[in-house]
Amino acid sequence: MKPARSLVLSLVTGLAATLGAAWVALPAFAAGATASFVKTADWGSGWEGRYTITNGGGSTINGWNLVFDLPSGTTLGSYWDATLSSAGQRHTFTNRSWNGAVAPGASVSFGFLASGSGSPTGCQLNGAPCGGGTPPTTP
Repeated sequence: MKPARSLVLSLVTGLAATLGAAWVALPAFAAGATASFVKTADWGSGWEGRYTITNGGGSTINGWNLVFDLPSGTTLGSYWDATLSSAGQRHTFTNRSWNGAVAPGASVSFGFLASGSGSPTGCQLNGAPCGGGTPPTTP
């Protein structure tokens, strides 16, 4: 009887280890969409910026919009690979017809020029924080 108990204990331990490893790996895959910002050039009075939107989820994103604020004294100039609408210092970039679908594991980017020394703040991608997570709720 003792060898059977040992076998069952080994199987249960192996199953627990496998499930634990899957549980740890799951959040990396289910991260959903994220956006990262980088200044690709800076010449003192202005700079070039690029956002990269990455789909870390399991299904295709069909359309995206990215919203951020710029501090007073920093203004946007030209932009590419997205459309732009602005209200004061709040700017919304939306996909073009050809880059709105983002497959799982894929990325798309857009860029823009800005004058001034400020950087984007308050970034939201499709209503959620750019770093991933759930959309903010309103009281």
